Amino acid sequence: MKTMKFTAPSTAMAILTALAFTPSSTLASGENVGDTQRCIHLSLIDDSPAIDDRTILVEMRGSGGYKRIDLAGSCSGLIYNGFTFSTPIGKLCTNNTLSVLQPGGAVCAIDKIVTIDKAEAKTLRARR
Repeated sequence: MKTMKFTAPSTAMAILTALAFTPSSTLASGENVGDTQRCIHLSLIDDSPAIDDRTILVEMRGSGGYKRIDLAGSCSGLIYNGFTFSTPIGKLCTNNTLSVLQPGGAVCAIDKIVTIDKAEAKTLRARR
């Protein structure tokens, strides 16, 4: 089982280090803006900053575009402390939960993963 830790400032190095030997696929499902998908391959994630306590922006490697993770509810402390999760399959999926990195941190459910365009990604970053 893989345990991934994500922190608010930058997660790219942690992801690349943890996934150095994970096979990579060149395309993620849900490539059209507005598409939802069940999972994101971890090896395709470049960065995943928390925007607020309900939203995570996922920047895909290369020209892989952007995804938005919407949480099922507010996840207190997410934006300040980052998050972690465990997965045995090398993918972050809607059935995974995220845990805020702090003592007694919140456990949060993923509602959906949505493909977004560069303009929405830029708007989300500006909200941060």
